[in-house]
Amino acid sequence: RDSVVYTIVSGNGHHTTNKLTIMLNEEQFYRLKKHLPSDLSEMMKEVFMQNSNFISLNKGDILLDELQNNSKSHIILSGSCVRYIINPQGEERAVTFHTEDFMPILGNTYIKSDHSLVNYKIKVNEKTDLIGIDISVITQNALLDKSYFLFALQNMFKLIAIQNQIQNHQIGLSKKEFLKWLWLNYPNIFNRFKSQEIASFIGSTPVWYSNLKATFLRDK
Repeated sequence: RDSVVYTIVSGNGHHTTNKLTIMLNEEQFYRLKKHLPSDLSEMMKEVFMQNSNFISLNKGDILLDELQNNSKSHIILSGSCVRYIINPQGEERAVTFHTEDFMPILGNTYIKSDHSLVNYKIKVNEKTDLIGIDISVITQNALLDKSYFLFALQNMFKLIAIQNQIQNHQIGLSKKEFLKWLWLNYPNIFNRFKSQEIASFIGSTPVWYSNLKATFLRDK
């Protein structure tokens, strides 16, 4: 299959050159199928195979950032990523975790976002395989496939609901209460991501988070 060269910024600021296939092969499409409806039409299968590509990244690589005009969506097949916001002082804070089973769809949420004082980036947390999808082509063809359109709509609402639920608990609870709620409802986050990232997410220092976690484990 044809391939194209693209550039990824690594965690140490270096640019690494990678190759990706322009079209998906059958094995790559099979891995994508868990994120698609079981009754996907042959038309939509062909649309996905022709307008998606397979990407493999290493820990520390930057998948997306504010400077990229990238309207593609990405689906994690294996691995994980962290979305950060960056304030005007250059300070980073983790705001969302993504794995193949939790919030697996990533994209540039700041396209055409006016009056924003923060930038963002999505960094790869471990070796990660993704599918990059030309979302404009998928959207156009989805209107011709009622089953896929309803599936995509339901999943979009589901992801929004999860984000809103987490944000509401993060705002409404104390740090200790929020940590306990997160631990009970999304334990895999604590297995996949570093304490530093989780501390940033809950709005504490790593030391404070470690003490808070120890207190929670003692009292639970």
